[in-house]
Amino acid sequence: MKILLIRFSSLGDVILTTSVARNIKKNNPSATVNILTKEEYKPIFLNNPDIDSIITGISWDTKYDFVIDLHSNIRSNFVKYFIPAKKRLVYNNASYARRLYLHTRHSGEELKKSVIHRYLEPLERIGFNVCYVPPEVKLNAQELKKAKNIIPLKKYIAIAAGAKWRTKQWIVENYIELTVKIIKELNIDVVLVGSEDDIELTNEIFKGTGTLKSHVINLSGKTGLRELAAVIKNSIVLVSTDSGPMHLGWAVATPVVALFGPTVKEFGFQPQDERVSIIEKDIKCRPCSLHGSKKCKYKDRACMQRIEVPEVLNEIKKFL
Repeated sequence: MKILLIRFSSLGDVILTTSVARNIKKNNPSATVNILTKEEYKPIFLNNPDIDSIITGISWDTKYDFVIDLHSNIRSNFVKYFIPAKKRLVYNNASYARRLYLHTRHSGEELKKSVIHRYLEPLERIGFNVCYVPPEVKLNAQELKKAKNIIPLKKYIAIAAGAKWRTKQWIVENYIELTVKIIKELNIDVVLVGSEDDIELTNEIFKGTGTLKSHVINLSGKTGLRELAAVIKNSIVLVSTDSGPMHLGWAVATPVVALFGPTVKEFGFQPQDERVSIIEKDIKCRPCSLHGSKKCKYKDRACMQRIEVPEVLNEIKKFL
């Protein structure tokens, strides 16, 4: 049996596809499972025994028994019909249900399912016995050792302060205060992680720690995806916004304290795991968008700003 899974972006959604591959292999260990994704996300699937091949372009040479579209957008819908296959399936992205909830706060049956559960439904339709399993990014010993050489600290807490959308970000002053408290009260160092887009933000946090800079390492923009995953894996706890690094922390089994603002758990993208603690505030204007936005229409980003530093610190302590 040959199966192709399609998911082009973004980081968190791509990571979740590993749960589907794991279920396929549990049902049929001899099945061939290929992934069609963007070049930048190939590292997510390296060393994963459930993935036989990572593809970044349309292949005409391989005929599949099943092509499963886990993106369900115009591009993936177009592409899947050019790939030779006996049967093509698509997952229900609950787009209408999420938009209905966004405008009416009406939560239908579809929103009771997580994205992983919805990802698995096409497998059920072809007769597989499926079960909810967390996503996995497989790291080898060499990668973890390399990360330890990059971060020469006995123990540290990783903070992923950035987010694609500004409304998802906590204020800089809170990150600085949290970093200082982690160092002073918990006697643990801090590593700031993120992409090149987060450099300005993490530089500001780093500078704000003043005389405690020697206990902070700023790695934003300095790691690839595999290195970032290994740095997070070696950390005691990851503090993150609702973003790709949150899912990456979940996928490497590191405890995560996640800060949710404009988005809500009802959309289904939240990790469902005892190793993940989600902090959010019950505010009437939540959710204000499906993925976050550049500006808060009330200009105060109350959903994020009402999350207080002591709350986050207490959740960190629970994992310690």
